[in-house]
Amino acid sequence: MSLYKRGDVWWYKFFFNGQIIRESTKSDSKTVAKETEKARRRDLERAYNRIPKRERLPLFSKAAEAWLASKNGLAAKSAERYEQCVKILKTEFGGRLICDIDANDISDYQRKRLAEDVSNRTVNYEVGSLRGILKQFGLWGPIADRVRSLRERRDVGKALSEDDEQKLISAAGKSRSPAFLPLLVVSLDTGMRASEVQSLRRKDLRLAWANDSIVSGEIVVPKSKTAAGTFRQERVKKLTRKEINRNE
Repeated sequence: MSLYKRGDVWWYKFFFNGQIIRESTKSDSKTVAKETEKARRRDLERAYNRIPKRERLPLFSKAAEAWLASKNGLAAKSAERYEQCVKILKTEFGGRLICDIDANDISDYQRKRLAEDVSNRTVNYEVGSLRGILKQFGLWGPIADRVRSLRERRDVGKALSEDDEQKLISAAGKSRSPAFLPLLVVSLDTGMRASEVQSLRRKDLRLAWANDSIVSGEIVVPKSKTAAGTFRQERVKKLTRKEINRNE
């Protein structure tokens, strides 16, 4: 190894793999020049021996932003949900290196959120986002077995009785909105999600009328939460124009 000056700047020169490496350190400090030469040789040796350079791990806030930016092509509501989760997670972990977050930190976070009267489902969403952020840096695997999702209630839903369904239809018929009753009937009849019904256009309806009644019909779902649900066909039961226009 050899150091020498050109003007006020130190240069180094050494042989590596039969070649002369001659480069400027762009520094007038000899101490810095020595360290620069050592670092350059070390980089060459690692590359020659195919040893990958260790990735510098970022702060959690930067990692979270990068992960969020990678979630393109999502439905608007899904994107909004992720943004909300990331915002909360950054408040808790934003100033820490992503590699410093372990299973104990996640357990503490779950307890803290529950103490703030946040639902188990919401906490699971947030931890799911945290999992995705850690995964992109290969940091989830070592702690995955020690992180437990919170139990969510599965009994909060209630099937509509025929009586309840008729009450809903009757109330919808009194609405000022001319579209409310037809949309409700379509939702009840097909089981389509609210977002799917909202995305419907006239071209998506294939209805056959006879004697002021729908004798057969199909709806093509233009947009769904899942790829399998998009462009699926839903059958429409027999309805009369009077039922559809009841609120006029």
